[in-house]
Amino acid sequence: MLDAKQIRAYLDRLEISAMPTPTKENLDALVYAHQTHIPFETIGVHRSKDAPSLSLNSLFNKIICEHKGGYCFELNKFFEALLVSLGYNARPALCRSVRGRKARMPINHRGIIVTFNDTLCFVDVGFGGPMPAESLPLTPDVEQNVRGEIFIVENDSNSWLKIDRITKAKADLHDDGTPAHRQTELELCTAHVEDIDFNALNLMCSQSGTLFRDCEIVNLRTNNGYKGYRDGVLTIRESGNKTVLEISDTDKADALHEHFGLMY
Repeated sequence: MLDAKQIRAYLDRLEISAMPTPTKENLDALVYAHQTHIPFETIGVHRSKDAPSLSLNSLFNKIICEHKGGYCFELNKFFEALLVSLGYNARPALCRSVRGRKARMPINHRGIIVTFNDTLCFVDVGFGGPMPAESLPLTPDVEQNVRGEIFIVENDSNSWLKIDRITKAKADLHDDGTPAHRQTELELCTAHVEDIDFNALNLMCSQSGTLFRDCEIVNLRTNNGYKGYRDGVLTIRESGNKTVLEISDTDKADALHEHFGLMY
């Protein structure tokens, strides 16, 4: 749980002035604000070569006080703490990133499940890719339009669901040079798990040889698209237009601050 001062500072970071009551409408506003204000980023993991601390105080200092972002084990844990502190029925969820791959990936992601009465909704502010810009009711086989993006939840097996998206992307979130098709972005387990279950995953995903440790990656949703950075290349997707810029080492800090608000 977060205390009153931490909640207020978190909401200020999201530029939300009023204290939100636990409704789906307010949850959707919180998710969108988070995705447009706090970037997914692996710069801290890449540069420190250490697994990030997942204590709430450490996350508060990094994300709020130092105005940085984080990856899923940080962002979704911290956001879940905010939701619980605001009165939401929220819990963690084991996930695996798919992003259209045919090969099955290991469990490598932390999501959030929020329950309204008997309806489960999926929430994600730490995927670093195309996740719903609002909470997504886990209703199978229904096309759901979330701020102009179409998502479909599909039963997989036992407690697992697939979250599919209608996309034109091939290998790059910002690339729309292929025909529209349905692609699985994420697999989600609805079984109850504990916060401690993610400690080992955090250690594993921050080891040398993993994407998070070996690459500097930043992603942020904008009101008109996305911005992405990876190892010196900045991609800006805005109002249907795509711009790719190479960023020199001397300009990196300024670019990260200008486009993502990061202070590195």
